[in-house]
Amino acid sequence: ADHEFLLKGDVFTADFLEMWVSHKRKEADALRLRPHPYEFFLYYDV
Repeated sequence: ADHEFLLKGDVFTADFLEMWVSHKRKEADALRLRPHPYEFFLYYDV
């Protein structure tokens, strides 16, 4: 991954970055698993 610059100078730890990415992926999944309003327009607005 391209995060070596965040580890320099002990700004962030590798464990923290892994936790952060995991958290953000869960947030993205919550949105990705739901229909977008445009999908309603395309498919359900009959």
